[in-house]
Amino acid sequence: MKKHSIEEYVRLIEANNLLIHKDYPPEVARKTVRKLAYNSNKVGSDTLFICKGAGFKEEYLDAAIHNGAIMYVSEVNYHKNIPCLIVNDIQKALSLASNLYFNYPWNNLTLIGITGTKGKSTTSYYVKYILDEYSKYHGQAAAGIISSIDTYDGKTTQESHLTTPESLELQMHFNNAFKRNLPYMVTEVSSQALKYGRLYGVRFDVGVFLNISEDHISAIEHSDMEDYFSSKLAIFRQCQTACVNLDSNQAARISEAAQSADRVLTFGTRPEADIYGYNIKKDGFDTVFKVRTKKFDRDFRLTMPGLFNVENALAAIAVAYVLNIPEEYIYQGLEKARSSGRMEIYTSSNRDKIIIVDYAHNRLSFEI
Repeated sequence: MKKHSIEEYVRLIEANNLLIHKDYPPEVARKTVRKLAYNSNKVGSDTLFICKGAGFKEEYLDAAIHNGAIMYVSEVNYHKNIPCLIVNDIQKALSLASNLYFNYPWNNLTLIGITGTKGKSTTSYYVKYILDEYSKYHGQAAAGIISSIDTYDGKTTQESHLTTPESLELQMHFNNAFKRNLPYMVTEVSSQALKYGRLYGVRFDVGVFLNISEDHISAIEHSDMEDYFSSKLAIFRQCQTACVNLDSNQAARISEAAQSADRVLTFGTRPEADIYGYNIKKDGFDTVFKVRTKKFDRDFRLTMPGLFNVENALAAIAVAYVLNIPEEYIYQGLEKARSSGRMEIYTSSNRDKIIIVDYAHNRLSFEI
């Protein structure tokens, strides 16, 4: 992997108007950054260390210097005997540095970002199943995914602890996917990730906005609904094509924000939607519905129950439509699609007992 000099990191941070002060002798500018870290326990020789986090302590920086850091980046000047960069937004600086450290691996992937209050995980897996059907037929690797359920990047599969990881880990996953020739990466995008710049400097090929309702309002997340909503809308400023749900409340404002993208595609159960779902009905545990687009007008089937999942399926169809995935792979993917912990049905051998497992993290999930 190509390594970069201190000066290249400085120029990138400066070009994004984040640099407040730099303090290092000329010979340091030519030094090569061998490692990037924000955890002092992961620092080795020639590390660029990022002083990140509300709970950051000066002792962490001391440990990083002891372990081999050659420069630190911080919002605070700790006046250590080591070169430093003082910035006005440490999260954005970390994201930029992570992009450069891994050489912008997302440029080599088709990157899909999905946000919204409800349905991100299910929609992400619907998209992945569709893309996997298409990729399998063409002899390509399965799509990667970063979700609140788990993460797969071609190298590792692991349980997720954050909907959208910190920027350094995010770029690592993108790099793993690129190195293993994954053609697609599907990413759940949280409001926190957008608010705090974990995706700063990243551009999505497709960005999806599902819906918006009150959630994550607290002293440590979003101060109010406006902060939450505006944070989510920021996805449109960094995507090529925006997919907008016309059935969402606040659809007008979402559509207006989507104009920041190069292209807008709509989906929903309103006839004016580009991806129009209609004739929705239950067939046992399955849901069947028709979809009309400029390219096709046909039936689809979801074997994952719940009429509300049609909204998620329409979003996934919109993504596939943007990516020119033929309709037969869309049908096959949706028919097979599953999402762990989301509307999973178990029955007894004689089907006289039915158990439904569905993850819900707030009251709204039960109401829907």
